[in-house]
This record gives sequence, C-alpha cells and structure tokens, in this order.
Amino acid sequence: MKDVPRHSSGGRSAFTLLELLVVIIIIAALSMSIVPVYIFSMNGIEMRNARNDLLAAIRYAQEMAVRESREYRIIFDLDENRYYLERLAGLDKEEKVFEPAESLLGEEQRLPEFLTLTKMKGRQNKQTRNYYIRCLPNGTSDKATIELRDTRARNIRYILEISGPLGQVSMEERR
Repeated sequence: MKDVPRHSSGGRSAFTLLELLVVIIIIAALSMSIVPVYIFSMNGIEMRNARNDLLAAIRYAQEMAVRESREYRIIFDLDENRYYLERLAGLDKEEKVFEPAESLLGEEQRLPEFLTLTKMKGRQNKQTRNYYIRCLPNGTSDKATIELRDTRARNIRYILEISGPLGQVSMEERR
C-alpha cells in the first residue's frame, strides 16, 4: 500500500514562526536603511523652508513699507537665533517708536537648531544690541549682509544680501 499524505481536507496552511521571523528581519533591515535617508531629506526640507521664510519676511516688510507708507524693520536677535518684524508706530519726543508688525509668518520666527545666524553687517540698535534692516516707504532698504551657517557635518554657509537702495534680496550658498 502506498503512503498517502495525511492532509485533511479541512486543514489550513499557515506561516511557521521561522518564516514570520525572517519577514520581520527583512522589514527591519529595510527600515534601518530608509530611516537615515528620510531624516536627511526632512532636514533638507526644513533648511530650505527656513531660508525661504526669511527671504519672504524681508520681501514682505519691503512691500508693506511701500503699501502703508511707513518704515518697517526686520529685527535679528543673533543670541536667540530668531527674527521678527516691527513697524513705525509714531514719534515720541522726536524718537521713532516701533510696534510689533503682523506678518505672514506670525509674531517671531526661530531658525532650526542646525541653522544659526552667525554674522551680520548692518544697522545695530544701541540699546538692545540687535541688528535690523530698515525698509522705507520709498522702496529702499538698508544695505546688509547676513550669514547663516548649517552647523551639521557639511558646515555650509548661506550669505543673504540686501543691496541697499534697490532693495534687491539674494541668497548664495558657500562651502
């Protein structure tokens, strides 16, 4: 008599524990190789967004100064790694008084941890020691240079320049 396999017609086929472990190990290995690429690309997106937000804030201040016929300022706090907008509120004893300005980006903007404001050439407030860029109603802006540094391994610098009377804003990447 021949050996007949003992398969019952109602039996189920299933994965063995070993097969499940192999699949889990393969998925874990793929995940481990994809996570660094994902993190790197997300940091790149955050870097690009922070740079674009800064450029947009400067252009917004320039536009609002012309539109409202009043001086706007972009204030840079190098110690806190942040910037924000102010607008001329009026005069008090022949001194200009500024108030926080609403912007497209909210009250203040902080740069990501790995992007720092390292150098700035421009006007400086004597009391607060913060740097600022004036945007005037006639469309001119202060001439200024801002250096942003990527503090991660690549150590890339971004040089943002405002070209004074023309108010042109440009950004260049340097290694």
